[in-house]
Amino acid sequence: MGRNFKKHFEKNRQATLLEQDSKPVVVTCLWTNGCAEPVDRKIRQSFYIKNVPPSVHLKEGDVVDIEVPRSVRPNQAGVFRRLICNMNDAFASTMISMAEAHLPEKFSEDAEKEAEKAIVPDITKTRKDLRAIPFVTIDGADAKDFDDAVWAEKDKSGWHIMVGIADVSWYVRPDSMLDKEAFRRGNSTYFPDRVVPMLPFSLSNGVCSLNPNEPRGALVCEVWLDENGKKKRHKFYRALIQSVARLTYDEVQDVIEGTKKLDVDLDALISVYKLLEKQRTHRGTLELDVPERQVVLDKKGRVKEVHLREQNDAMKLIEELMILANVSAAETLTELGQGTLYRVHDHPSNEKIETLNAYLKTLNKKPLSTSALPRDFNAVLKSMNLGKQNYVLNNLILRTQAQAVYSPDNIGHFGLALEKYTHFTAPIRRYSDLLVHRLLVSGLKLGEGGITLEQTKNMERLAEHISFTERQSAAAEQNAVDRYLASSMQDKIGQAFTGRISSVTAFGLFIMVDGTEADGFVPFRAMNGDYFRFDEKRTCLIGKHSGKTYQLGDSVSVILCECTPATGGLVFKLANPNKKLTKYGL
Repeated sequence: MGRNFKKHFEKNRQATLLEQDSKPVVVTCLWTNGCAEPVDRKIRQSFYIKNVPPSVHLKEGDVVDIEVPRSVRPNQAGVFRRLICNMNDAFASTMISMAEAHLPEKFSEDAEKEAEKAIVPDITKTRKDLRAIPFVTIDGADAKDFDDAVWAEKDKSGWHIMVGIADVSWYVRPDSMLDKEAFRRGNSTYFPDRVVPMLPFSLSNGVCSLNPNEPRGALVCEVWLDENGKKKRHKFYRALIQSVARLTYDEVQDVIEGTKKLDVDLDALISVYKLLEKQRTHRGTLELDVPERQVVLDKKGRVKEVHLREQNDAMKLIEELMILANVSAAETLTELGQGTLYRVHDHPSNEKIETLNAYLKTLNKKPLSTSALPRDFNAVLKSMNLGKQNYVLNNLILRTQAQAVYSPDNIGHFGLALEKYTHFTAPIRRYSDLLVHRLLVSGLKLGEGGITLEQTKNMERLAEHISFTERQSAAAEQNAVDRYLASSMQDKIGQAFTGRISSVTAFGLFIMVDGTEADGFVPFRAMNGDYFRFDEKRTCLIGKHSGKTYQLGDSVSVILCECTPATGGLVFKLANPNKKLTKYGL
């Protein structure tokens, strides 16, 4: 869900901490002007620091963890816990974001030893030999761990597909040190310069990963489709597979576009993708266009480039095959009648739909019903030709959506327009998928490494935990990007930029800077001297004297006034409309 994870994470983290009133809280702070200033912009309290070890000499720009009481008083002192980095250090933005989210930096020695002992399984009664099947992996060029491998062929009555997923449940057994570490992390977290993995690299990049030309254990979802792409049947089993090629999205995209040929035949996979895409359109999946910000750093941790990564057909090919396998897993677990972990996505709340309708009204568009389906949101997007505002509308519709979570209770997946859905295809990087693998192994009697009775009894608690760690990681990833972008703009105070209004509030405007989608804020005090009234129904600001209106999607010219890399905060003021602007570039 992109940036919206941040708000959900912050809300849930506060709720979690409030339940622990008696426990002190660890806060990550910047040491500046003799005070510890929290890097979390929501915390407005400064702290003094006590119990600093004699060996630690704090200097301006140091980032530290301190422990403070839940009930904070003015001039509160925090207890020193550790020195994290200095703002001038390379990759400081990542280290701050990791500390703020309390992400572990290392695995325990016992977990590392367990991982190093892992070996590829043999062929058994519960594991087929599929090494002759020419599976391929298709991932980003920078991927190092390969969860999934795919294969397809045309048969007499339609299409035959195999999706092989790394058999992590074979290596990571319940209650082992590896399992405890994986559960604590909940998932892998991806930063511009590194990955904080759920599993040690010897597993995630080694014996678990479906590396090319290496035999690997897999849990296979075998599916048969009819001529129109509708699923006829499926089955799951353990296997030993061997990928014949590690392909990238760009390579496969070139094949789809007919500009490149590869040694492996992808015709069947591409044909299956086109059929599945038609099925997706038919059921009315929510189709949003919100490109992901991708920051590229140099060796010193400075921002070199910023890309907006859009999804191409090669990515969609893998996505559709993974959805097919995930749906099959959810259906199988439901049929088995045992404890199940679903990936659920609720219908948008009435309040959020009404907020969206207020914006649609300003565009003279028909409001959506509170019972609107995903296809209704799609119709709104297709009916408009807003240029740059289209990005804002996609983000606004995204913010309208409920948060997808894990749950043992099925309510369906609104965004994908599916009755049953789970996560099965990424067990190297998501604990949810590992749990689903264990449930399948136990339910289908596929050998060792199945679910325990205790885990089935505590599925609700497990679901809550991994839903939280997912939000935690997403927030950390986005906060790191915000901090890197802020760091890259430190020397641009006073410069003018163009941007779009991404949010209108009673206390100012949020701006997305053109070119990088860096987030900034224009407070009331920086709005050209007029007094602005917030019109909640129209979601806009109206100048009392000038009559000037600012609303979602408007293009604005702003000047950078403040930049705080430790928090990722950017503060702008509205530019003089007669001032010549220079577009921001790195």
